[in-house]
Amino acid sequence: MKGNQQLIELLEKYQAGTISEEEKAILESWYNQEAAAKTAAIDDSEVQESLQRIKNRLPLPKQVRIWPRLAAAAVLVLLAGASLLYFTHQGHEVKPPLTKAAAIQPGGNHAVLQLASGQQVALNSQQAGIVIKGKQVLYSDGHEVTAADMGNHLQYMQLITPKGGQYQITLPDGSRVWLNSASKLTYPDRFEGDNRQVQLEGEAYFEVSKDSHPFIVKSGGQEVRVLGTAFNIMAYTDEDEIQTALVSGAVRVNETLLKPGFEAHYSRDGIQVIPSNLEVVTAWKNGLFYFKDASLQTVMNQLQRWYDIEVIYQSARKGDEFNGQIPRDKPLTKVLEILTLSGINFKMSGRQLIVY
Repeated sequence: MKGNQQLIELLEKYQAGTISEEEKAILESWYNQEAAAKTAAIDDSEVQESLQRIKNRLPLPKQVRIWPRLAAAAVLVLLAGASLLYFTHQGHEVKPPLTKAAAIQPGGNHAVLQLASGQQVALNSQQAGIVIKGKQVLYSDGHEVTAADMGNHLQYMQLITPKGGQYQITLPDGSRVWLNSASKLTYPDRFEGDNRQVQLEGEAYFEVSKDSHPFIVKSGGQEVRVLGTAFNIMAYTDEDEIQTALVSGAVRVNETLLKPGFEAHYSRDGIQVIPSNLEVVTAWKNGLFYFKDASLQTVMNQLQRWYDIEVIYQSARKGDEFNGQIPRDKPLTKVLEILTLSGINFKMSGRQLIVY
């Protein structure tokens, strides 16, 4: 086979009942050579579950016969090799793709640096991040960001990412922060006193340098206190909770001690600690959308932040659960083509995505 794209095309033809005998032979050859080995460990119950999942998400014509092991292999390709999504839902008719969304491109390295004076500097989108060194602000490659005189007294600056933006920053103590879209990090040009304190709105991944002075992240009514560790905080104002997931080390969320592999959900009702799927939590930092039993609203919230769109719901769907991953560098139309397989209907009006 010539890679996943050809395989996907043949699988789609097979599922639609339009595959030719020659193409079917190619698909069978691929299965015999590769799929059998990949699915050898799948037992019959998993095969039947995979079959049902395919039937639910892409209803097959009655005259099309599907090979059980090929069905299981197809699931593996669609979910893993091709980095697509699958959906847990009742079967629905597949709608045509949204061509009007083709012009909406994914986000990228877009951010604004706001100085203490209020002056805003649009950061270079060809760069990935900035480094704070004393009174200097440099790009990661050493080029100067701004020649503005920031004086000798302690000053607070802000790194601001719009919808469709992301950026990195290395703080004065060497700690690194990855800022997700529609987020804001407020920080000093140097750390003084008994602690190192920053403030976050939105979402960020932190790798904190070890130091005897605690590193504190304030977001809403939550305070995260660490010495040196890696963790992710999601503190968007349009979400019901602030979620803090610990990758390594130890953090204290308000008065709750968090261990690696767990996440704290902070709300007005208090703090709940649950096991964390760190691959899902940190997927955005690694260039992926990754959903695990995610609701429609969770999926849409991520899309509207990354593609700078507004989502409007004209119907309230319940019970949909989305699983899988897709690269964040795809145009919106590619993501919506996959989502239509779940039976959800969309239409575009400017930058408004209407769900009905």
